[in-house]
Amino acid sequence: MSFLKVEQPQLFKDHAYKEIKKGIIQHEVEPGSMVNERSLSESLGISRTPLKLALQQLELEGWIKSVPRKGIFIKTINRRDVDDIFQLRKANEILVIELLIPLLDNEAIYKIEKMDKQLSVNKEDPLKFVYYDSSFHLFLAELSQNIRLYQLIQNLTDHFNWYRFAALKAGKSLDEIYYEHTLIIEGLKARNVRQTTDAVLNHIDNAYNTIIANL
Repeated sequence: MSFLKVEQPQLFKDHAYKEIKKGIIQHEVEPGSMVNERSLSESLGISRTPLKLALQQLELEGWIKSVPRKGIFIKTINRRDVDDIFQLRKANEILVIELLIPLLDNEAIYKIEKMDKQLSVNKEDPLKFVYYDSSFHLFLAELSQNIRLYQLIQNLTDHFNWYRFAALKAGKSLDEIYYEHTLIIEGLKARNVRQTTDAVLNHIDNAYNTIIANL
């Protein structure tokens, strides 16, 4: 596993936190694997002190777990956590659609379709595709004009992406995901809350079922 190195000392802890979390989300380090502090310190080009601070933050956020007399381990993906995240995601995204559709104008639809084209362009690159997909959903939340709702979805995105990368590794088709987005946009263009929420729930449920089937 390789990491970018950082030069400014004041950024050591934040840099380590972001790089390690990115590695976990993208499954460059596998769930359940042991964290080797010496190896991480050398790979990141930082001392053990800022690394320990970064690991403490990651543990507080539920990405890693310290086991006495055994070491530090990447958390595993379990059914309960997936259920919790997906329940919150579905409830929040339904609210996004309900708030968003009365606010939609032609300019917003144009921007949404423009973002969706990035998914089509990156169907051969799963890494970029997942992040553009996240940006698409966050953009819809932003257009809802509810800042706290946007922040809630933003806070869920990292864990959601962690599970989605697992689904992609299990063989989830990017073409299928892109088609699901097409149905969401059709509902938005029709300004139809029921049609759009059905498409969003189908999109989320399909991802959930793939992840659960491969836990």
